[in-house]
Amino acid sequence: MCFHKQLFQYMMDLVPQIPIIFLIDFLRYFIFAGLAFLIFYIWKHPFQSRKIQEKNAKPSQFRKEFLYSVSSVIVYTSVTLIVLLLRKYGYFKFYERIEDYGWGYLILSTLLILGIQDFYFYWTHRLMHTRLFYKRVHKVHHDSVTPSPWTAYSFSPWEALIHSLIMPIVVSIFPVHPLALMIFMTFQIIRNVLGHSGYEIFPSWMGTNKILKFVNSNTNHDMHHQSFKYNYGLYTTVWDYLFGTVHPEYEKTFAELTSKKPEQIELQESTT
Repeated sequence: MCFHKQLFQYMMDLVPQIPIIFLIDFLRYFIFAGLAFLIFYIWKHPFQSRKIQEKNAKPSQFRKEFLYSVSSVIVYTSVTLIVLLLRKYGYFKFYERIEDYGWGYLILSTLLILGIQDFYFYWTHRLMHTRLFYKRVHKVHHDSVTPSPWTAYSFSPWEALIHSLIMPIVVSIFPVHPLALMIFMTFQIIRNVLGHSGYEIFPSWMGTNKILKFVNSNTNHDMHHQSFKYNYGLYTTVWDYLFGTVHPEYEKTFAELTSKKPEQIELQESTT
C-alpha cells in the first residue's frame, strides 16, 4: 500500500474515535468543574471563611468560560488525534502492556509527566505574559479576574494548543502507558479546577512547612489572576521562588486566609 493510501486509511480508522476522545476530555472537565461549582458556589461548605476575593464572578462570566472551555477541548481532541496518527508511523513512545516496564515505572513516568508539565507551564506561562503574546494568546484566560471552577479550561485556541503540546512532548522523550496519561489528565484537571475555585482549602501549617510551602495553593494562583505579574507556577511554587516571581504578599495572604475562623466572617457580614 502506498504512503497516501495508508495515511488515508489510518485517518479513516481514527474518525470513529473523534467523538469518544472529545467526550472523555469534555466530561472530565464538566464533571470536576461542575462538582466544584456545586460545592463552592451552591452548598454552604466548610470553606466559607476561606474566600480569596470579596467580589463574586457573574453568571455571564460562567457562560463565557464554559464556551471557551468547549473550544479548548476541541483543540485537545485535535492534538490527540494527530498524536495517534503519528504514532502509527512510530514517532511516539507508547506501550500497551504494563508488565513490559512494571508498575514502578508507570508510577515514576506519571510523576515525571507532572514534573515536566510543571516546568513547561511555568516558562510558557511567563512567555504568554509578554507584550508579544499576551493579547493574542493569554488574555481570554485573564478576563476571569475573579476565577471560578469553569475557568479551568477557559483559554483562547492558541493557549489551548500550547497547553496540549505537553502530551506529544512527553511521549517523544520516554515510553508512556495510556494509564499514566489518564492519571495525569485526571490529576491536572482536578488541580486546575481547585486552583480556580476562589476558595483556599489547604491547611495553614502548609505555608510554614519547609517542603509543603512549595506546593501551589489556591491562593497563589488566584493572586496571579488579580495581579498578573506574579505566581506563574502550576503544581509547585519552586520555579516562582527560584526565579523571584512569587507575589510579595503571597505568604502573608495565605496565612491570613487560612487562620480565619467562620465566626470572623459572620461578624464581618453582620456589620456591613
